[in-house]
Amino acid sequence: MVARTHVGHVRESNEDSYKIIPELGLIVVADGMGGHAGGEVASALVIENVEREIRAIGAFARAAPALALTAAIRAANDAVRKTGDERPALKGMGSTVVCALIIDRVAHVAHAGDSRAYRVRNGKIERLTRDHSLVEEYLRENPGAHEDDLEGVYKHLVTRAVGAAPSLEVDVTEYECEPGDVLVFCSDGLTGPVEDDAIGRLVARAKDLDSAALALVQAALDGGGPDNVTVALAKIA
Repeated sequence: MVARTHVGHVRESNEDSYKIIPELGLIVVADGMGGHAGGEVASALVIENVEREIRAIGAFARAAPALALTAAIRAANDAVRKTGDERPALKGMGSTVVCALIIDRVAHVAHAGDSRAYRVRNGKIERLTRDHSLVEEYLRENPGAHEDDLEGVYKHLVTRAVGAAPSLEVDVTEYECEPGDVLVFCSDGLTGPVEDDAIGRLVARAKDLDSAALALVQAALDGGGPDNVTVALAKIA
């Protein structure tokens, strides 16, 4: 497992956070939002609470990974809202999350928001998550439409996020993997400027995971670096 993050060329601070814990098979990427450093705080709280909950759950996480991931993300949701209530300057902050427990060549992927997971196999890329965003809803309801039909702020609005509401619906799906598969988890700082097929090509051509992560971040920067960019990768043995 490897991960890389960069503030990008436009933002003054990095509101993305990530954690990789190989011994647990755990990967977490979070993209925070909110003024007065709220985004940084929210994404950090997501990482902290997901890790804490998975560690506290212990062996149960391997026995029931979907329940464990859901419980961990909902604990993060409670923590973000509690902190916002206690610190008025942070009220309304939130974060996306995409995370996975990789157990015996099965990836259990959970997410809320528009941070994504992909699988690259034999040079081909497959998106494993569906964005919780206005863009995704628009495209689903209007076949043949393009996301460029939406302008300005609407292109960046998420319909589900950690901290946005007292309760949070978490999507969890499991994927059977094969040796050599590479799983990619990322914030929209990558998927905004870099097309899916390009992500797949960069991963497939890289000599190792670290080179792949660096290439993905550089591609986002070459595409203007309009947002913080974070990537985390795992290769199935």
